Amino acid sequence: VAERDGPYRAAKQIRYSFTLNNTTGRLLEKPQFRTYAPVPQTSHQKVKKVSANQPYRTARDELGNEMLHFELSNIPPYGARIVSITVDLLVTESPVSMSAGRTGRFTRPEPHIESDDMRIVSLAKSLSDPRSEAGTRKTYDWVAENLFTEAYAAEDRGALYALQKKTGDCTEFSYLLTALYRAQQIPARPIGGYVFSGNGIVKAVDYHNWTEFYTGGAWQIADAQKRAFRDKQADYVAMRLIASDMQDQFSAQRFSYAGTGLAVAMN
Repeated sequence: VAERDGPYRAAKQIRYSFTLNNTTGRLLEKPQFRTYAPVPQTSHQKVKKVSANQPYRTARDELGNEMLHFELSNIPPYGARIVSITVDLLVTESPVSMSAGRTGRFTRPEPHIESDDMRIVSLAKSLSDPRSEAGTRKTYDWVAENLFTEAYAAEDRGALYALQKKTGDCTEFSYLLTALYRAQQIPARPIGGYVFSGNGIVKAVDYHNWTEFYTGGAWQIADAQKRAFRDKQADYVAMRLIASDMQDQFSAQRFSYAGTGLAVAMN
């Protein structure tokens, strides 16, 4: 790795693909498809190269997420197109110092992250500790030990649901931990992506949510569902920084498309 890459030392590659089907007996003209590339840079990853088997253009949202926009050639009746994406990254186990950005965004309540609800505020206060490291670990431990994993649900239920029901999928684990940190005025954000060591070909079923919190000048990973607190951080590939007040039309936070009769599935 070149010196200019600094502390991002280990190479990692992620590959993923989608099948786009024309379900009609008509020619489907120039269907459009959008999906995420990994977040260009976090405290644990840096994107080096994005390549695909179809031409694309890129755009970034206000959080810095990178989206790939594909405008494909016509698909014949009942035909299909494959979109395959390969991303080369550099990763690090020890987080790299970086700005927290607009800290206010990551300490305020938002839909599904009800950090101003008194039930969450009360719990957060009982778990807080003037020693930042001890408090963040204690809060993580409470979520990891008190929530039970249930089957995946397409609908986001939020932090308050998780606290009241003591159950949820990875999204609820992430939302509750994020809300508790925010109630303690610790910048925190939910992340969507994949967890694997080395290189990987990922599928829809592999998609996962976790939390990052900001301390000591860097973002740290806390995954209460998978029981990983600042551990194996180079295994985590962030595809999306999640803000639930920035709703988009992506299906299950992974892709969107336009074209009458078009059906899309992640392979």
